[in-house]
Amino acid sequence: MNKQTTSEQIRTLRKNKGLSQEALAEMAGINLRTLQRIEAGSAVPRGETLRLLAQALEVPVEHFSATTETSSAPAREDTGVLKLLNLSALSFWILPFGNVFLPFALWLYKRNTVVGVADFGKRVLQFQAAWTVLAYGIPLISMFSSIFGRLGVPQFPLYFSSALLVINTIVIAWTHFAVDRPKVNLFGFKLKALR
Repeated sequence: MNKQTTSEQIRTLRKNKGLSQEALAEMAGINLRTLQRIEAGSAVPRGETLRLLAQALEVPVEHFSATTETSSAPAREDTGVLKLLNLSALSFWILPFGNVFLPFALWLYKRNTVVGVADFGKRVLQFQAAWTVLAYGIPLISMFSSIFGRLGVPQFPLYFSSALLVINTIVIAWTHFAVDRPKVNLFGFKLKALR
């Protein structure tokens, strides 16, 4: 068993005991999303989390130490960074395309040091990129086209862009409060643009 990674060992021990991820997370007193990331190999359990999992699985912590992955800086859990990354998208109110550039910079800086930033940042960036194409694309197209004028609604691009500004602000605010709720699927779609 010493050739398995820590995540594989935890998954194997959990399955051997007939436990679901939910049951093990509850027994260990850790967040379900944290356990899912650990078992998927996208997070390495350290310190207290590893101790709690070892206790719940009824094995000594040393059981995992032989194969614990080493990294230069262990990833830590910090929902504050996730919230900051999300709120940074509000910069579109001040800077054009700030809703993409600022979250992208934070994502690049924190994606390997904070648990969950890599995936959550991709989702925020994909949503903001799609929003930016709509919010700036419709008015741009309308400048070079008289379609909306012929339809009798020349103000449509202005109304549409204004509605998108409000919608994006609401989505960012909702996501800010939903980050702490583990069962909420934040930005449930993926465009596969970032890897």
